[in-house]
Amino acid sequence: MKKNEIEIAKKTLKLLKVKVWQNIKLQEIVLSKNKNSFKSKNDLIKNINRYVDYLLKKESNSIEKSSHKDMLFEVIMLRFDVLQQYRKSFIMLFDSFKNKPQKTLIFIPSFLESMILIANLANIKMKGIRGNLIIKGIFVIYVATYFKWMNDSSASLEKTMTALDEYLNQASKILYFKK
Repeated sequence: MKKNEIEIAKKTLKLLKVKVWQNIKLQEIVLSKNKNSFKSKNDLIKNINRYVDYLLKKESNSIEKSSHKDMLFEVIMLRFDVLQQYRKSFIMLFDSFKNKPQKTLIFIPSFLESMILIANLANIKMKGIRGNLIIKGIFVIYVATYFKWMNDSSASLEKTMTALDEYLNQASKILYFKK
């Protein structure tokens, strides 16, 4: 990720702490030299997602090799640890879209790229139809866990971890995560 993209992601997240998404203007964040890369506010959200992925990759060295389910748990929780650093910003962003979920459809490809990254970091092979199902399954698990995370005010994210573990247990019965 380029230095200016990191700066723009941080600036966007900082602004989201104090302003609702609808009141943020692209010009508040993007300088004229970056206008070619960021043509709309949607580009800012995609950039935030890439920034979270960038931070996740940096932090993923600490993940121990174990079963796919355990590694997937660790990677997803690591992603929530990254989100936790900007908790208020992500909750504000979610609140801006929750009454208009159709506006989030444009971001699904970006989030699916993140799910592929999560699967790769968990050493899960994604070939063929099964791989496609795994990515979509991880996406559903992630979104469901995100809803739990938003309501989990504990520092340890106990409710988030419990929910994620339950979702992964259910999914492993269907997808047969192998070692």
